Amino acid sequence: MIHLIWQLPLMWFAYSQITEIQHWPIAWQSLLMMAPYVISALGVFIAVWLNRAQPVMILLTLMALNAMLFYFLGQERHDISAQVAYPLLTILLPLSFFVWLIIPERGIQNKPYLFSAASIFAMLGVTFFWALEGLPIDLIKHLSMPVQNISMAIKIPMIGMVISLVILLLMLTRNAMCQRLKVLDNTLILVLILLMIGLNDFQTYGVMAWVSSLSALMILLAIIFDAHHMAYVDELTGLKGRRALFETFMGLGRKYSIAMMDIDHFKKFNDTYGHDIGDVVLRAVADNLAMIETGSVYRYGGEEFTVVLKGKTPEEAKPYLEQVRQAIEHMKLKVPVKNKMTEVKVTVSFGVAARDDTHKKPTQVMKAADEALYQAKQAGRNCTFISGEKTTKTPAKRIKQ
Repeated sequence: MIHLIWQLPLMWFAYSQITEIQHWPIAWQSLLMMAPYVISALGVFIAVWLNRAQPVMILLTLMALNAMLFYFLGQERHDISAQVAYPLLTILLPLSFFVWLIIPERGIQNKPYLFSAASIFAMLGVTFFWALEGLPIDLIKHLSMPVQNISMAIKIPMIGMVISLVILLLMLTRNAMCQRLKVLDNTLILVLILLMIGLNDFQTYGVMAWVSSLSALMILLAIIFDAHHMAYVDELTGLKGRRALFETFMGLGRKYSIAMMDIDHFKKFNDTYGHDIGDVVLRAVADNLAMIETGSVYRYGGEEFTVVLKGKTPEEAKPYLEQVRQAIEHMKLKVPVKNKMTEVKVTVSFGVAARDDTHKKPTQVMKAADEALYQAKQAGRNCTFISGEKTTKTPAKRIKQ
């Protein structure tokens, strides 16, 4: 939802300029006609470089839309092809966007997947050109039937409007049910709305080129934000990753604590129940960590997590860490074992250290926290240990897993 901060202003800017395009300088209007292709081509290049096939197909669809509109409707043609092209485009555009949304991303380097996507794109093109020549006159008239409204503000044919609304509803439903959305997923909904606004007023000079340019720009920004998310956020747990952690280190002040957390006996757990169940445990632990009342949580790697607590001493941070540790200890986690759901116990250990005269750099503090974590393990696990504390000789009683 945070991306609405830039998406909605861009949509408003695009809409507000629709009536102003004809007043732009001639040079600007000339450049505008090429803008959708230039921005889309840039987006395709970046998507290919990032091994993303989905945005490539969306941008190619956008370029094809503009090319078809210019060829069939931009030269004041009055033949049968021009009459059927407009209602067909209002139908095929939302349908093609929905297809690109629901097809899972497999990457541009996956040849079978790329061949399938290219085949679908070609099929859409063949359908369009077949319909131009093969549809009966009566069906063309039915497709072109306008929405009956008093103000005549809606110029899109009735069937195109209905299909667009149905597709928008399906896209919203799909995104609402999806657990891990990409920025592109929600952006595509807004882009479709913007393009339908443009199609509604396509006869006004430059309108489709303008809304297509802004649509391509929104898709390009979505690709970049998705790439940033993949680089900085751990896909399995949804927590920020190691790269984000080290960037956080650059902005820490003079007072802070760092805690290192490790899942007890996780290797043994993986060996017993399998890596799929291990992933379930990692997600469950991450969900509990994310609820910590103070501090920022990161997945450091494997079964290790890091908590950065700004403005807190280890003594001040310990109650928050203990609260999370106890929540995980009492967590009721059921996993399938031999076709039967079995409840398993999961415990974690924390080591926490603070910046001081000995440990001035965040990496040094983190190393001290890691040593404290090792002491927590030596003390029997399932506990929180502050750097500098003495390890008890008798290990604490471990909880069976």
